[in-house]
Formats: sequence, structure tokens, C-alpha cells
Amino acid sequence: MVIMLFAGPSLHGATLALPPGVELRPPAIAGDLAGVLAARPAAIALVDGLFGVAPSVWHKEILAALDQGVAVLGAASLGALRAAELAPFGMEGVGAVFAACCAGRIIRDDAVLVSHAPAALRYRPLGVALVDAEDTIARAALPLEARSGLLQIARRMPYRQRTWPAMLAAHPLGRQLEPKLAPHMASRKAMDVDLLLQRLGRPIIAPGAGKRLPPTGYFTSLLRHIRQAPMVCQKSDI
Repeated sequence: MVIMLFAGPSLHGATLALPPGVELRPPAIAGDLAGVLAARPAAIALVDGLFGVAPSVWHKEILAALDQGVAVLGAASLGALRAAELAPFGMEGVGAVFAACCAGRIIRDDAVLVSHAPAALRYRPLGVALVDAEDTIARAALPLEARSGLLQIARRMPYRQRTWPAMLAAHPLGRQLEPKLAPHMASRKAMDVDLLLQRLGRPIIAPGAGKRLPPTGYFTSLLRHIRQAPMVCQKSDI
């Protein structure tokens, strides 16, 4: 049995190889998690998914997996958001982004968003996620006023425009701040992916099958759509 890992841009910067038995899938859209349940995976790990350009992963897909005794883990990006929301139902979260969501330090879904290249270019990130920008700014030795100003710029900038050159260009001291920021520009999301890969290399206990998922017409329709014509999308943003 394999572990299905849905990931893309957040893998860039991660340092660990996939553990044996982990099968890499593209960033997930609605129906992808429910669609792999027929293969009876040992677990599902959700990192990256889509927002805006395709329907996002449904919470009920995750609950359906848990109901069928399939462990679901989340980290770093959309996976961290879903894990924070569904931890009371048995989804396992991993990493600092997940912890920040649970603690209420991350309350914006767009905090993990980042534009990225298509599958042919391995979903390479084309910008900086707000969680990564905030983490870098927090670890750099910046004057208090400069730190506050740069954080405001990062938080107000639309995610499709958020890059380090753009953020520094918008700050009056950008050129002076860059040397202090540069040593800390590693991705927190990628660090959390490494933690998830470590976790996937250890035993995972399957949840007991239950009845947490009341049937609804919408979810039944999604399952029917999966069987008839799986959703396909070439562009994504998380």
C-alpha cells in the first residue's frame, strides 16, 4: 500500500527525498482525495492544492477518507489549513504553519498562497507566500520600524505580486535591508514539508472507521463526477 502525497510548489526548498512507498501527486483539486480512496492508500498527505482557478479540496473528502479508515495528514500550505480545521475529526497536522493556524496566528487563507509555474516546470514558485515572508522578516535582525514597515508591505501586497524584489522596492530602506534578510530567506513551507516527509517515514496508525460523514446530495454528486470524468486543471495558485 502506498501513501498519496499531493504537493507541488511547497516541495521546492525541501531537502529530504520521498520516503519509500510515497507516491507524489500534483497539487490537489476538489475530487482528488476522494478519487484515490478506491485504491485504498495507506494514508493521504495533503500539502498543496488549488484556489481560484479550480474547486478546492472539500472538507468532506477528508472526512470520507477518515471514515474509511485512511489516515490523512496535512502540512505547509492548504494541507496545514485543512488539518487545523479538521484536527478534531482525526486529521493529523505537521509543522509550524499548522501550529500557527491552530493557535490563531494565521487566520488568512491567502497567507499560504503563491503563484507557481505549471507541471512541466515542476510547479516552481514564482513568488513568496506570506507565511514565508513573515518568517524571514521575523528571523532577520532588522530595526523595529523597518520590520514593521516591511511586514505591512508584505501583508498588503496581493499574493500574485508578492516577491522579494517587489517588497524591497516598496520599502524606502529596501537596499539596506536586503543583506540582512538574504541569509534567512529559506521557505518555512519547505521546512514543514521536510517535517512531513520525516513523519511519513514513520509508522502511521489508521483511524478507526466511523460515521462522521452524513451523506449529502452535493457530495454524492462529486463522487459521481469523479467516476464519470475526473477534473483536470493545468494552472494553479497554491
